[in-house]
Amino acid sequence: MVESHYPFIIIGGSITAYSAIKTFREFDKDTRILLVSGEDRLPYKRTKINKHIIRGFDKEEFRLADEKWYAQNNVDLLLDWVVNLNPDDKTISTKGKHQFTFGRLLIATGATSVIPQISGLTLNEYHKVQNAIDVEKLIATSKEAHAFLIIGAGVEGIETADQLVRKGKKVVIVNRLPHPMQKLFPASITDILKTEMKKKEVEFIGGINISSVHKNQKGRYEVVIKGQSYVFDALVACAGAIPNITLATEAGLETDRGIVVNKWLQTSHPHIYAAGDVSQHPGGYISGLWHAAEYQGKIVAQNVNNYYMKFEAPPFRLKTEVFNLFLFSAAYESVIPDEMEIINEEAGDVQRIFYFKDDKLKAAVMINDGERAKTYQLALMEEWSLEKIKNKIPLQPPMAFSFSPSK
Repeated sequence: MVESHYPFIIIGGSITAYSAIKTFREFDKDTRILLVSGEDRLPYKRTKINKHIIRGFDKEEFRLADEKWYAQNNVDLLLDWVVNLNPDDKTISTKGKHQFTFGRLLIATGATSVIPQISGLTLNEYHKVQNAIDVEKLIATSKEAHAFLIIGAGVEGIETADQLVRKGKKVVIVNRLPHPMQKLFPASITDILKTEMKKKEVEFIGGINISSVHKNQKGRYEVVIKGQSYVFDALVACAGAIPNITLATEAGLETDRGIVVNKWLQTSHPHIYAAGDVSQHPGGYISGLWHAAEYQGKIVAQNVNNYYMKFEAPPFRLKTEVFNLFLFSAAYESVIPDEMEIINEEAGDVQRIFYFKDDKLKAAVMINDGERAKTYQLALMEEWSLEKIKNKIPLQPPMAFSFSPSK
């Protein structure tokens, strides 16, 4: 039985959802909105959680807004899982037996951790760091466990390793690719990262997939990696994330790796939108970045209000502070070396690499120049020339990098 009708319903407690609500209210102050989230807390800053493994965090610590904000913005909150979507009837049903109809719908269900298929392990034996509950479980395990195997060396894997090491744990990282964070940085920077990890006694083993793990009588995990035997207390899967498309697929919406959307972020149903990590854009692009998800929420809110804004996928940045380094990467995945002019500059601990096409900045990576990270981002968004970069962001003389890790 349908409980209520909402002109706009959002599924998923993400930055995309929060951004869509905030932007929607710039155009329409009164229309009722329903936010349905399957997590046990209000939308929060997901990028913070695995950076605070050392000290832990409160349930409400990283939330984007409190209950009062949602109430003031005429948003009804429901912490429940949506289990059925009927595009024809424009209805959703939840695990808690609620049912609603909608005028417009935004699917912002994000992504879920990739779980490696390794013989000898069940799915619940892996720790993950995709959401707050995952990290809370890892924090609880780390009170007793000492030796950790991290599978995957993307940004989440490296951030998790940094936290565990500073908590006094022994960490080994295995990665399918030869280098850590290889999709985000060239070898000249990943080599620096590997050197810093080695100083902290983190063992990085690249270019390998683990095929099997044996659990011994003491409940520890025995693994042979490149002919050497290891024993671990816990395993952490950081092998990437895949969009949560099950709901959309079962509803008959067009899906591929993600929920297929057009430039206006509409799905195959014109009144249903998808945005953030769950959406697959023209050309097969899936962002996977916090600021991209935030921006897409804004685009959806404008389009629901008939402003018809296209999502053009500007070059959003990724930044992180790990192993006494500040790392910045933007649009590196789009680099085609043979077609671009590459400028590599170093001064002291600072290294930066710019990628130009027709004297327009198309991508950039940087290490240890964190105070000017927003300026690098602006340079990319506005496609500065090399001359303008040298004038506006001159390569500074050797300096001491101030590292401010999360505690």
